Amino acid sequence: MKKITLLFALLITSIGFSQTYDLLESFNGTGYEGAFGGTSAAYDADPTNASIQVVKITSTNGSGEVWQGINVILTNSYKLTSATQLTMQLDVYSTSAITIAPKAQGGVSGAPESVSSVDHSGGGWETLTFTFDKSLDGKVPANGDYNDFALHINWDTGANNFGAPDGRIFYIKNLKGLAVVTASDPVPSAAAAVPTTADANAYSIYNDTNNYTTSFNVQYGFGTSSAVDLDPSAAVNNALKMNLEADGFGQGEGGPDDISSYDFVNFNYWFSNSKGTAGFVFIMIDNDGAVQEFKYQVGISTAASDSADIVENAWTQVSIPMSHFTDLGFDSTKLFQWKVDKYNQSGDNGGFLYLDNIVLTKNVPLSIENNELLGFSMYPNPTNNVLNISAKGAIQNAEIFNVLGKRVKSFNVNDTKETLDVSDLASGIYLVKYAVDGSTGTAKFIKQ
Repeated sequence: MKKITLLFALLITSIGFSQTYDLLESFNGTGYEGAFGGTSAAYDADPTNASIQVVKITSTNGSGEVWQGINVILTNSYKLTSATQLTMQLDVYSTSAITIAPKAQGGVSGAPESVSSVDHSGGGWETLTFTFDKSLDGKVPANGDYNDFALHINWDTGANNFGAPDGRIFYIKNLKGLAVVTASDPVPSAAAAVPTTADANAYSIYNDTNNYTTSFNVQYGFGTSSAVDLDPSAAVNNALKMNLEADGFGQGEGGPDDISSYDFVNFNYWFSNSKGTAGFVFIMIDNDGAVQEFKYQVGISTAASDSADIVENAWTQVSIPMSHFTDLGFDSTKLFQWKVDKYNQSGDNGGFLYLDNIVLTKNVPLSIENNELLGFSMYPNPTNNVLNISAKGAIQNAEIFNVLGKRVKSFNVNDTKETLDVSDLASGIYLVKYAVDGSTGTAKFIKQ
């Protein structure tokens, strides 16, 4: 029993101390940034394989700084913490015994510089493993993520300091460590649904699927965005992608445009929060001799400044009555620019925002149907008290929004059909947003 217990303990220990060595730099013609302190370094043929390049390092003999060495430029960051690992590896070729002092530098978010040391026996190529758990050269153990690396080429272990330049020549390749995996940007699983609003009733600010005749004559953009095709088929359905933590985005035209005949400002958005309070602000800008901004903020319902609740990680339609902007003083005969920015236009907030179908409409909000694909139907419409909904698959949930984009009711369904009580809603136009098998759809109904 004791032997089994000991074996199990050793197994657990070995698992707990497993290390990961991702290739950070091969030095095969890349990675060498420059030398310092009198060191000479350059790319050269591998002394045992002339078909690949490595970095040849030559110390001065009796001159130069004792701390001489080289800097390495990396394309990937690496992690050194006691909770993950503090070790790295480097292949070194030398025909004489040497001791070198690797250095972790370029710490992210205040991660401290750290210097280690490691011995080479002089037997040609050796894979050296070194640990940044020491306090050499007045540094401290490593703790964090690092973007850069350096190599001091002579360390005197007995003196616990840099050694005098001695003319040593050696080669390096294959720097390895625990690479920092950078999370990819969040992306919608599908494109926004294609609008069905008739051409005669639409004014397109941003839409690439309907070829609306009347549109915003874009002359320039400002801020940062990219057009991303989210349609998995051969068709194209672009959305504007913005990282609001970094920058907002907007567009302008050469002269103000008259949009006074339109009743709603509509857009579809997909948002994933990355910093601070979730949300964003949509801004209409006029120019009636002075350029003025008028805002509509999508965010948390508890904030008085917010006009609509934020919905994350799902395509959501917002339809804003033009009166929202004109009541604030917006001159709808002189549309000049539009833009979006982070919540409260504060650097404390940010998120990834995808925008599509920024379209002005007459009389009623933008019509977007995903209903046929999902087999969604509802009746009666108009309705006085109840709304019956059904779909091909199980409806996970249903939410009702008013034309301001404010969520007014929410239902847990988990069935292919349900009866929604809407008797307490005021008369008007509403949107029911539903989810079926991971896909979302929106349908419009009238409450009498």
